[in-house]
Amino acid sequence: MALSWARQRQLNYLTTVVAFLALVGLVIYFVYKPVPTCFDGRQNQDEEGVDCGGVCSLACSNQIQALKIDWVRPLKVEDGWYDLTAQVENLNQNLGNRYLPYIFSVYDTDNVLITKREGVTFANAGEKFVIFEGRVITKDRSVGKVFVEFPTSTPWEKAAPVAKDIFIERREFANEPKPVLHLSVGNSSLKTIRDISIITVLSDINNNAFAASETKLDAVEPNSRQETYFTWPEPFSGDPSYVESYWRVNSFNPNK
Repeated sequence: MALSWARQRQLNYLTTVVAFLALVGLVIYFVYKPVPTCFDGRQNQDEEGVDCGGVCSLACSNQIQALKIDWVRPLKVEDGWYDLTAQVENLNQNLGNRYLPYIFSVYDTDNVLITKREGVTFANAGEKFVIFEGRVITKDRSVGKVFVEFPTSTPWEKAAPVAKDIFIERREFANEPKPVLHLSVGNSSLKTIRDISIITVLSDINNNAFAASETKLDAVEPNSRQETYFTWPEPFSGDPSYVESYWRVNSFNPNK
């Protein structure tokens, strides 16, 4: 049955109101729609996972290569006193980690745990670096093995490799009366580089590390050098055949 004129008018009015409200709703939605971010708990934009990959600074777990541990060494300083070192490589050429906890586990010659030493470091993109823990006390027990591990999963994020602006030159080494190593640390850039960590490893003819030490420099001015000295408490059985020095600055530190 045909609708009356009044009924048709009411229907047209209702349709118009519904269409108007729908249009207003769409306008409100697009005006107040949350802008996608890398912290909204959703996989949007061009993200490869939830809030990771793509435009986001954080890397997704499937993009991260595990750190490569080249070697770990217990270095005896005196009876009951060891320094611990580990050389590690970050194989991620464009990813770094600003907060990287680690644990050294020290075992005696009977494979019984003596102690653990925990610390925190960082990993710059594509960096080979050395972790140093000094003055680990073992009392009357001799160290047999040392392991290093990175027990927690902390965020990896996009990072550019650190510019190779620092250079280190060996000046001289004296073993008597106490070992002293003299290095010259230079800055070839046009800016001041701050908070520099330098770790030096001494090795024998077979490239086995037998001593290491670490020092920190507050700053090295542009196009300048700073003389640095490393010392040990007792003479070594012989002079080192190899001296390797590693410098580090934290690329995530705005004052680097």
